[in-house]
Amino acid sequence: MLAAKEISYAMALRKAIERYKTFVASTSVVDDFQLRKDLIETIVSGYVEHIEVEREDVAGRNVCTELVGYVNPEAVRDIIAKKIKISSGHRSREFGGIVSNLYLKVINYRIDTDRGGNKLLRVFYQIKQSPPPGGTRMAVFCFDAEGNPIQTSFCDIVASSSFRGAFGEQTCVIPGKAVSINMSF
Repeated sequence: MLAAKEISYAMALRKAIERYKTFVASTSVVDDFQLRKDLIETIVSGYVEHIEVEREDVAGRNVCTELVGYVNPEAVRDIIAKKIKISSGHRSREFGGIVSNLYLKVINYRIDTDRGGNKLLRVFYQIKQSPPPGGTRMAVFCFDAEGNPIQTSFCDIVASSSFRGAFGEQTCVIPGKAVSINMSF
């Protein structure tokens, strides 16, 4: 029962932060789920003060907890701004999520090696609007194990369909020494 009470307390605190107006306003531009989760954990771990349990209901194996606490809005805004700045700085040398242009959005990718030993980048995309007949060119910046740039490869994505919302896949060859990549249209 003690574990259930601890979980209920933690979930109540997390939900309170998620609904806190300063948090909602400050993270409205954040679409990275992991970053939002990290922000909530950071705020919960050190920015909520004077937490009091207002109510705790225990009915069988169910526990419901209601909390009241104080959060300094300026401190929350500052930590959110710092975390977003740090996160956007780290993304510059590695794939940080969806890459898109006017026509396509890359929703996933996978690096494989074919039978001949060539390293292949398989790009999975979704069509946003009908691409031009020749397709659209994507730059693939390749980096070695130390994070040094090796080569920029270009992948011409010729959509297999012109229907908005359709999915497709394109394969491109990248250098064998590439350990990480960054894609850009």
